Amino acid sequence: MFTSKVYKSSPVIIQNILLSSRAFLRKKLRENIKCVQYTKELIANEYDAEALNQYQNKKYKKMLNNANDNTSYYKGFGTDISTYPYIDKVTLNNNKDKFLLSKKSGVVINGETSGTTGTPLSIPQNMESVVTEQAFINRMMKWAGFNSGDKRAWLRGDMIVPLEQNEKPFWRYSYSENMIMLSSFHMSQDHLQDYINAMVDFGVQIIQAYPSSIVTLAKYLDVNNQFYSGDLKSIVTSSESLSKEDKLLVEKRFKCTVFDWYGLFERVAAIASCEQGRYHILTDYSYIELLPAGKTEDGRDRAEIIGTNFNNSLYPLIRYKTGDHVILSNEKSCPCGRVFPIVESIEGRVGDYLIAENGQKVHILNHIPKGVNGLLGTQFLQKESMRIEVLVICNNNFIEDEKLKLINNVKERLGSKMDVTITVVDNFIRTKNGKMRQAICDF
Repeated sequence: MFTSKVYKSSPVIIQNILLSSRAFLRKKLRENIKCVQYTKELIANEYDAEALNQYQNKKYKKMLNNANDNTSYYKGFGTDISTYPYIDKVTLNNNKDKFLLSKKSGVVINGETSGTTGTPLSIPQNMESVVTEQAFINRMMKWAGFNSGDKRAWLRGDMIVPLEQNEKPFWRYSYSENMIMLSSFHMSQDHLQDYINAMVDFGVQIIQAYPSSIVTLAKYLDVNNQFYSGDLKSIVTSSESLSKEDKLLVEKRFKCTVFDWYGLFERVAAIASCEQGRYHILTDYSYIELLPAGKTEDGRDRAEIIGTNFNNSLYPLIRYKTGDHVILSNEKSCPCGRVFPIVESIEGRVGDYLIAENGQKVHILNHIPKGVNGLLGTQFLQKESMRIEVLVICNNNFIEDEKLKLINNVKERLGSKMDVTITVVDNFIRTKNGKMRQAICDF
């Protein structure tokens, strides 16, 4: 809708009405009686280990039977998941129709990813899958303290205002959701205070944001020694990686807890952080296997997330290799009381890496900007071996000495012979869905 001629050419008030009407219709389709009942069931199970286990086993068996009986790819594999092969995005793209149910009924919704890891996907869903996903979103929002009627800010990947617009306001209002929707594509340094003021003036209670967008605002507040002046319940982040350091910075400057959600378009895994800051594997969302993947630099165990979806019977995916990794935790229980397994942290998405001087892929890049003054954000581009361009959003404190410090940090992490250049920009490169990759490696 946002890129349609009608929307782009309409006055602001009409755009607000169009946004509100779209949100009203989506809510009617997704948040029906079944969704409400399902949300209540999910909330009831999260503190009861036995009930959660029974629920998971029921979903697990149903998915395997459905895949075995009704798809050509999984025909004959039976009900022992260990006999099923691992699959990945390449497998999906080479066998698209084989995962689709042979007998399907009702509305089929075809969604597409933006291909942030270089491999776009198209996966069909039925309405039951859409409603179920909404129930999990509702529970996550409940964790974050959301109550019906709360005012929200939406700072994600929607093209709320035309890209060519260079004058504020860079936000619109969805009245049916009591929400201010702000563009992630216009967050230049000159406008960051306007974004903050707009949320404060609207009386926002919960912010839903891409990590890159809310971190940019937090860093702006930090370098200007400010704190968000509104009264927030929480911030909910998703769709991009969020480092521990950035999470703490956002919580400090916005004076509230960040609830981070890890999920995938393929719907094969979900991990959510609670009010105690622990990351929980949602075992009622999917069946997760953690495949050992070596150790971190400081000796902690790393594992790749392998997922089997529960909530898309139209397109079952079993033992799907996400390419994403978690750091394992020794904690067996959480002070929040929920009985989901705990992981210490989620590592960067598989697409975010650079090639070091020794030819190795380096995924963890959060340490590079540490200790560099004046930075509001960084993005790394690598189009050829031994050459890296660092895009930076900064303020006047990013002087020549700080540039040299950043260059040295890159070389320390990726190799002393690496050719590093710094380019100051107003905005980072984003996918068509507004996501920002920490690193883009195109060779």
